[in-house]
Amino acid sequence: MNQLRFLAITSVFLLLFSLSACNKDDSSDDSIVGTWEFVESMEGFSMTITMTFNANHTGTSTMVTVFAGETERETTSFTYSTNGSTLTMTESGETVSLTYSVSGNTLTLTEDGENIVFTRK
Repeated sequence: MNQLRFLAITSVFLLLFSLSACNKDDSSDDSIVGTWEFVESMEGFSMTITMTFNANHTGTSTMVTVFAGETERETTSFTYSTNGSTLTMTESGETVSLTYSVSGNTLTLTEDGENIVFTRK
């Protein structure tokens, strides 16, 4: 249940405080470019987060939740930058920095020691 709570809080945080502060950063890593998906479900609740990172340092994040037969969808746009293993995302003037890694078709976002693992679509 703690993982679900972390995922919901982090998802909302990502959606509200999405992507990039430094579009002029030349140290960006293009391995994050593409569409990534995270799916979690348990006991009547499911959540799918789809994040698309474009080569021009813009992107979208869509979170779809289903609970008790009710479906909610929220999509936001963002900008982002990378520097080493740090992903900085900005939306509506709010910025968040996370640790990230890409290994093959897996994107791992880490905040406060908690991981969310996305799969490339």
